[in-house]
Amino acid sequence: MINRVVLVGRLATDSVLRYSRDGLAISAFSLAIGRAGNSTDFLPVVMFRRLAEATSKYLLKGRLVGIEGRIASRPLDTSDGEQRRVIEIVADRLRFLDPPLPLGEDAPEGKAPADALAQD
Repeated sequence: MINRVVLVGRLATDSVLRYSRDGLAISAFSLAIGRAGNSTDFLPVVMFRRLAEATSKYLLKGRLVGIEGRIASRPLDTSDGEQRRVIEIVADRLRFLDPPLPLGEDAPEGKAPADALAQD
């Protein structure tokens, strides 16, 4: 079986970094992908470990990125007690496609790395 996806789009939301009970870094954001006919898909993306930390450190809403990963589904318990399934992109490679921001502009940590990042 093959489950591989490559996407290029802009962050529709800032990356949100959180840590699991075990200390695993998890970053989540929505990626806007344009389609023919002026339509846009907003896809949920999640990253883990070092890649999650780099994403939350260097990426802001509106930045252009390329990601590579897989499609995954997981159960989600809603606040009203129902159980649903969430489908998301689990990214294991990231490429910054915008030019780096100069220090002091929107990027809190300075310039974004120019190279691709891959999950360990």
